Amino acid sequence: MMVSLILLMLSSIDMASIVNGLHRLRSTAFVNTHYNNNMHSSHQLKFVNTYQNNNMHPSHNINNIHSPHQSRLHMITKKEETIEEIEADSARLRVEIKELREEAKQRLLELEKQLNALSTTSTSTTISSSNKEDELLPAPAVTFSNNTPTKKKKSKGIANLLDQTTWKISLSIGREPNTWMPKEWGANGNRINISFNAEFSPSQLYDRDDFFRGGYTNAKILNIIDNEITMGPSVNEGTRSYKVRDGGWQVTQGDGPMRTDLLRFYIEVDEQIQRGDVSIPKGRVYCSCGYFPYIMKGESSVKELYMSELKQIDEQMGELQQKKDNSGFLDGIKISRDMFQLSRKAEEVSEKMFNMSVTEPDKKLLKFSKDGDVGLTKEGGVCCRVMKGPVTEYHILGRFSSACIDND
Repeated sequence: MMVSLILLMLSSIDMASIVNGLHRLRSTAFVNTHYNNNMHSSHQLKFVNTYQNNNMHPSHNINNIHSPHQSRLHMITKKEETIEEIEADSARLRVEIKELREEAKQRLLELEKQLNALSTTSTSTTISSSNKEDELLPAPAVTFSNNTPTKKKKSKGIANLLDQTTWKISLSIGREPNTWMPKEWGANGNRINISFNAEFSPSQLYDRDDFFRGGYTNAKILNIIDNEITMGPSVNEGTRSYKVRDGGWQVTQGDGPMRTDLLRFYIEVDEQIQRGDVSIPKGRVYCSCGYFPYIMKGESSVKELYMSELKQIDEQMGELQQKKDNSGFLDGIKISRDMFQLSRKAEEVSEKMFNMSVTEPDKKLLKFSKDGDVGLTKEGGVCCRVMKGPVTEYHILGRFSSACIDND
C-alpha cells in the first residue's frame, strides 16, 4: 500500500509549476539583456537560487543534485545567456526530470514485486505449518451434558423493577381525614370498592400529565387488563363493570417521606361512578404509594446493623455496671461517665432506627413482586384533580391496596 501511495505522488508532480518557473527565467534573461552592464553576477545567481527554492521539488534542488546532472543545471548561472540557450536548457531539464521519474517508477515497481513475493512466501509457510499441527494434534473430543443452560436474567434499574409485572389494585373510595372534597361528599360513611388488574408496561408514555415529575419524563404505560374495572356489591346493588382507558405510571426517587421513593400511577374513567353520597368523577384517578427496592440481597440492612449496635451497647452497659458495683468511689465516677456516654450513643442509634422504620419499613408492611426485588406499601392514597381557576388541586378520594398476581 505504501509503494502505491508513493507512485501516486510521483505521478502527480506538477509540471505546470516547472514550466511557469522557466517562463520566469525567460523574462529575467530578457531583462538581463538590457541591463547586463548594471547587474552584478552575484545578483543573477541569487535570483536563480530563489527560483529553484520556491518552484522545485527538494530532490531537484541544485544543492542536492550530484553528478552527472549537477554540471548541467549550473549552466543556468552563466552570466551571458541568450533566450535560445535558456530554452535549450529548459528542454534538457524536462527530459532529465522525465528520466528521473521513469527510473523512480521502475525501482518502486521492483520493490513492490519483492514485497508481494515475501508476503506470499510467509502465507504459504503459515498454512503449511498449521497443516502439520493438525496432523499432530488429536481430534477434539465432543462431550454432551444433560444440564440445560439457565438464562441469565437481565438486570433492571431501580425504577424499572415493576416492568412487565401484573398487580391487582383494590380501591376503597370514601371520606378520608384532611380531604378537600365537599362536606356532603361521603358524609354518611358510604364507600365504593373497585378492583382491577393492571400490567406495568415498560413502554414509554407520551401523554403529558402534571401528576408525574417532568410531565412524562420516564413515565410508562399502565395497561388495564380488558380495559375494565369492577365495582363491588353493596346491600342494595350487585357488582357492576365500567370501561376505563389505559393509564400511566412512574417511579419518582426521593419524593416520599425522608427522601424515600414513590410509585405514581393513574387510570382514566369514561363516566362518573356513584353510589350514595360517594362518587368518582369522570376523568383520571390518581394513586401513589411507597416504593422500596430490595435488589441488594444477601446483605444486612442498615436497620439490622443499628439493632446489632444497640445490642452491643446494652452488653457494654451491663459490664460497666458490674465494674461500678465492685469499684471504689473515684473509679465509680469514671465508670458512670462512660455509662452516660454510652446512653447518649444509644439514644442516637434509637433515633436512627426510628427513621429507618420509614426509609426501610418492616417487610411485613410491604407487598412484594414475584421476584422479591421490590416492595410496595400495603396501602396508598387515591385522589382526583380539581381545577379552581388557574390553580390545580388534588382532592383525596380514598385509599388503595395492591398485590402481585404474576403467574409462574
